[in-house]
Amino acid sequence: MRTFRLPGAGQWCLLALLLFNLLPIYFMFENSFKSPIAFASSTLNFPQEFLWSNYSTAWAKISEPILNSALIIAMSVAAIVVFAAMSAYAFSRLRFPLQNTLFLLVFGLLLIPGFLTLIPLYLQIKKLGLSDSYWALILPYIAGGQAFSIFVLKTFFEQMPDELFEAARIDGAGNIRIFSTIVLPLSVPICTTVAIINITGLWNDYLLPSLLLNRSHQTVTMALVSFEAAAGNYGLSDYGGMMAAYLLASIPLLLLFSLLMRNFVEGIASGSIKM
Repeated sequence: MRTFRLPGAGQWCLLALLLFNLLPIYFMFENSFKSPIAFASSTLNFPQEFLWSNYSTAWAKISEPILNSALIIAMSVAAIVVFAAMSAYAFSRLRFPLQNTLFLLVFGLLLIPGFLTLIPLYLQIKKLGLSDSYWALILPYIAGGQAFSIFVLKTFFEQMPDELFEAARIDGAGNIRIFSTIVLPLSVPICTTVAIINITGLWNDYLLPSLLLNRSHQTVTMALVSFEAAAGNYGLSDYGGMMAAYLLASIPLLLLFSLLMRNFVEGIASGSIKM
């Protein structure tokens, strides 16, 4: 017979933290239906009349930037995971001259603040003629995501049993076959975790796109900032439209995490990332 237990203090704390983290979503949702006057009168109560036109206005502003961001991030993260996995395999399972020195140099990139490289990166992109194009973000994103991804994947690959690799080599498998048929299939959870972490950071990036892209290739963060700047109307800002735009911009990440949550949790639980 099962007995009923009251939640402990830890569970109440987790529930309180959950509710606290859901407050911004509730705030966005209920204010996204309000007119400027309704928003000014009350920000915590649902409106008496739902203004659905806020979503059509917001979608017209950010639909194309969302597609731009999705294309840029999909290409960038796919390349980040593939290149980082190959590099991590080399650092963890191969032996070559200056191996430890090269890995320390890669790890040292994590210690360099990103804003210190903005001016050299901007000048380099301009010199290569890549500004105002998707490649102006894709190439820096790929390079910038390597250090963290290599560090995480290397730690995971080192935890794999040595007997697995020895048995594969006895059967005549080379490094390419071992990597493609053994390492990658076993690394799906941790690769998913690395991908989600990179996607979250790149989706929310504003500084680099604002420096390298124009309005025709703007990302979702650039569109949101432009919408905020244009939403004012004689001191009465269209906060309802802005909240609708914020909510629409967050839906892709919510759907992505919902679909890949199991793999993400498995990657965290593997011990490769200490949260």
